[in-house]
Amino acid sequence: NATKISGRTQNGLGIGILNAITNSQHASFENLSTGQKRKIETEPFTNYNVAVVDKSLPNNSYISLINTNVSMYDNPFQANVTATEFQLYEKSKTFSIRGKGAVSTRGDSINENGYYASIGLEKMKGKYFFGISQNVYSDKYNPNDLGYLQRNNQVKTEAWIYSQIVKPFWIFREINGDLWWNYNRMYKPNTLFDNEIGGELNGKFTNNYNISLEGRFNSNQYDYYEPRVQGKYYYNPYFYNFEISLTSDSRKPLSLGFGYEYEYQPTTQRVENSLVAQAQWRIGQHLGLNFSTEYSKSNNERGFASLNQTQDSVVFAKRNVTTFVNTLYTSYVINNKTSLSLRTRHYWSGVENKQYYLLNSNGSLSDFVSYPNNLDQNYNAFTIDMIFRWIFAPGSEMSIAWKTLSYSNENTVDYNYRSNLQKAWMNQTNSISLKILYYIDYNTLVKVLKKN
Repeated sequence: NATKISGRTQNGLGIGILNAITNSQHASFENLSTGQKRKIETEPFTNYNVAVVDKSLPNNSYISLINTNVSMYDNPFQANVTATEFQLYEKSKTFSIRGKGAVSTRGDSINENGYYASIGLEKMKGKYFFGISQNVYSDKYNPNDLGYLQRNNQVKTEAWIYSQIVKPFWIFREINGDLWWNYNRMYKPNTLFDNEIGGELNGKFTNNYNISLEGRFNSNQYDYYEPRVQGKYYYNPYFYNFEISLTSDSRKPLSLGFGYEYEYQPTTQRVENSLVAQAQWRIGQHLGLNFSTEYSKSNNERGFASLNQTQDSVVFAKRNVTTFVNTLYTSYVINNKTSLSLRTRHYWSGVENKQYYLLNSNGSLSDFVSYPNNLDQNYNAFTIDMIFRWIFAPGSEMSIAWKTLSYSNENTVDYNYRSNLQKAWMNQTNSISLKILYYIDYNTLVKVLKKN
């Protein structure tokens, strides 16, 4: 169950509140030897709350305050994040200062507190655009109870410059490009992680075809994340990659896209090749098809394999990783108020380990010839998402979604695609959900109440 309230006053002050409640979830377990069954609570009765206040300022500037909270019935655990965001333009709107900040608190009897801060300067007018920013994520900052952060415990300095030509010349209709540099450190311990530098060049031809070229160089890494153990790091030598992609005119009923990426690490002889192909087909004014296929092959990749008995001993592996993904998206627009969409996706990844190592205290690897376990993996996942959407009033809609997920996981790599597609149906789960969003205009509601 969810309730949303939002509105904006005449002086530019906006207020939004979203509250959602989920019922408790349970799982049943059975002992196959004794036949004994038991039921446990996997998620208690939970309340999710989001509140936002934002204020419009002169010159398209603004400032906002947001709070998210997660609490559980009959459970002391709570998660709270309070954040602010602002962007201030000067009178010509050429330069701006933007910033973000957040504090997170989560836990039950003992709370874990963390913070995030970001400040940046940007130039957004003229022939050249540029910007520089500083971001800090503490090691305890965690907004993931009602949000998403892939990685904390980092300090990142970013700088970029961008330019574009919008007047047609030679064979191009327009062209743009940028150069960027990232200087990354760990928050705790305060040590270097790596340096990254790269660039991108995009061009649109006079026939509305598009081409994109990208390149990146990554310095030696002191990777504190890959070992999965606090305080340890993996010394990952420098590497570089480049990408090229080409797409046809997307205004046509049938458009195609192709991409290729190459990555190479000279010290370890790691080589990765990736291919992407995509086709979009609009059939009339109601039906659309979108199919994409992705294939990547990485040889001599090195990474975390397991913890060997104690966390003081980390096992790495040299491996070949192959990934194949096929996705088909279909949408049918019945009329201007109703539509139906269907998305199917098959993901396969095979990991074939060639050699095992022990991670040393200086980040290097030493041979672990006697490692007894087989850590090869053959993983399949097949998903289907079907959604019916009905706009029954301005700003209001109802959607019914059916989702299914099936997967398989083995320790023997199977390179037969047909066989993997069959295995993907081994474990299957289904869910059906109903969502109704009803928009109430606050000003209209007040007028009706006053009239009555």
